[in-house]
Amino acid sequence: MMMNEAIKTAANSNAEADADTGKHPIKPFMPAVFVPVRDLKQATEWYASLLDRHIAPQDAQFEHGIYIFEFEGGVQLILDSNIWGGGKPVIMFDTDDIHAASAFCDSHPHESRTEVFIDEFVSVFTVNDDTMICRANRPLDLPPQSMHALLGKISRIIVSAGDDAHKVDWYEGLVGKAAEADPQFGDLRRIKMDKGADLLINEHRLSSASGKEPIAVIATPDLAGALAHLRAKGAEAGEIEGEHGTAYFTFEDLDGNVFVVSEG
Repeated sequence: MMMNEAIKTAANSNAEADADTGKHPIKPFMPAVFVPVRDLKQATEWYASLLDRHIAPQDAQFEHGIYIFEFEGGVQLILDSNIWGGGKPVIMFDTDDIHAASAFCDSHPHESRTEVFIDEFVSVFTVNDDTMICRANRPLDLPPQSMHALLGKISRIIVSAGDDAHKVDWYEGLVGKAAEADPQFGDLRRIKMDKGADLLINEHRLSSASGKEPIAVIATPDLAGALAHLRAKGAEAGEIEGEHGTAYFTFEDLDGNVFVVSEG
């Protein structure tokens, strides 16, 4: 059986099983994206300056090697000092039942997956090294932070499909929702989430001037103002472009992670 047929067969059988319970075990909601950084302190200071946020201590941040910036809609950008993601971006999906989600992923085609890790904060496992399934065990109680007027919302988290024609099928099966043409990036497809950022599928089309593929799209009400702000903060930002049906620019952080900024 070819891989795409295997994915669709597994997705159909999973959908039938979900019909019995009335609930898909993995929610169409991405509460976070992990961004790999080499120096957590340096990266935290850089992003805090960029976003005009105060740096406040967070529970177990050094034990877990992360620092969390929360955006509008409950989407978090988590700086990860190569502990959780192993040096690559990782997308987190939400679940109410980590064991049901684990059983679901056992039957969903995958190359690798970790055992379920549980501590006082989360129950979590990772599939294919770049997709995390997580249940929060208790609130993190992050201190409230004001949103930057120009950089307050992550509208899309991006997954790189590369040359893998079955990647879209795989994510459709994972969250139980179909991909559609993105209303803003017209030649790309998205899977619309129930809340927060949507999942944007990048098939070698969206990249920075250096050829790197981006991690997420930050929406702004003022594209030119956002570009001026980023450059004033010392970020390596490109020119405004008009491809893919929308105006946008890209910028890189200290570790070469790429983001898209577009009006929205």
